[in-house]
Amino acid sequence: MSVFSGTEFEARSRKLVAIIQALRDCGTEEVIQLPKIAVIGNQSAGKSSLIEAISQVRLPRASGTCTRCPMEVVLHRSDSQRPNQWDCKVSLRFEHDEGVAKQKFGTFEFAKTAEREEVSLVLRRAQLAILNPDDDFTKYQGLTEEQCKGTSKGLMSFSRNTVVLEITGAQVDVTFVDLPGIIAGTEKVSPSKEIGNVNE
Repeated sequence: MSVFSGTEFEARSRKLVAIIQALRDCGTEEVIQLPKIAVIGNQSAGKSSLIEAISQVRLPRASGTCTRCPMEVVLHRSDSQRPNQWDCKVSLRFEHDEGVAKQKFGTFEFAKTAEREEVSLVLRRAQLAILNPDDDFTKYQGLTEEQCKGTSKGLMSFSRNTVVLEITGAQVDVTFVDLPGIIAGTEKVSPSKEIGNVNE
């Protein structure tokens, strides 16, 4: 248990993290940059292992590039009145124009679970939903592991829209962003009004 448990510092920290998260969900970062930690590195450099060590959940793994969109990880310590509480919520945040016919914007709840071992599969499903923005994301909520492997990675190889992983019952209160690994070759990136089309 943290030395700050039950203190005014902990209460104020929780409120501040909640406010920052609410601002992100409203798309505020299109106007101002909110504080966060970014995990950056070469492909297969160990970013996922670092995130697993901090969050205590297993992330999707695959040969080659596995992370194809940003993943925001929001960790909260358990409430002092419920010290054994652990749960996870995964959301999809669409805030960048992907140039698709049925573009949607906003933050949408994708799944909840109280089982750590389910998180990896839920994140696979969520990433597929981000990479296929023309589809209704509910299409991906019930996919099995095999169905995820057999599903196309999407309309684009990468996306700037975000999968949000929020965990209550973590060891720390912190928010950080996992970005796709730096790769030597170029792949097709999602089109954007800001950056234009990037071709292979």
